[in-house]
Amino acid sequence: MIKKADIILILFLFCLKGFAQVQEYVLQPGDVISIQVVEHPEFSGRHKIRPDGRINYPVIGEIDVASLTCAQLVKIMQGKLASYINNPVVSISIEAYYANKIFVIGDVSRSGEYQIYEPIGIIKALAMCGGLKHKKVKIIKIIRADGTVIDVVTKDLWAGGTQEGYILYPGDTLFVPESFDVPWGLLSTILSIVSLGILIVLNINTLANK
Repeated sequence: MIKKADIILILFLFCLKGFAQVQEYVLQPGDVISIQVVEHPEFSGRHKIRPDGRINYPVIGEIDVASLTCAQLVKIMQGKLASYINNPVVSISIEAYYANKIFVIGDVSRSGEYQIYEPIGIIKALAMCGGLKHKKVKIIKIIRADGTVIDVVTKDLWAGGTQEGYILYPGDTLFVPESFDVPWGLLSTILSIVSLGILIVLNINTLANK
């Protein structure tokens, strides 16, 4: 029988996994990364990713790093360093992003590009651009710099659900599709005119048949 504590632990691990997936950032040319190897300063240092997507690393030489996440690069570095160090412990962090801008387009008050100094959440990005023009928007899209598209359900976002964990990184685009508001007043007027026209035609036909 599954205990309540086990259920809580499973849910926690599931949420933690989902949050980690959301946080992944793909390295790009121009990013500055810090590679630290525990107890081996000779292999530690800062590296700026060149336009060709590579860095020049001590002893090892040229390494392709663009289009990788930090977690993926850690595994690659551990494999490459294994020939020189026993059980290398590697950590990688991003010190500077290639461009400190995000783009907000679509049905918002002020679309355009916005300067950021760290990855930010969707709600903060919407606040920067003056918010949504229409509150009935159901889906907001995040378009990553690598072309990946993520749908964010606004209902969950306002409710403070897991969607709030989605992060915008430099180079990302936040797209708010336009929502269509039915002009009920105009539609009612048109229907009234059409009904009146039909009534007049019927009356004319009735009179003609007498």
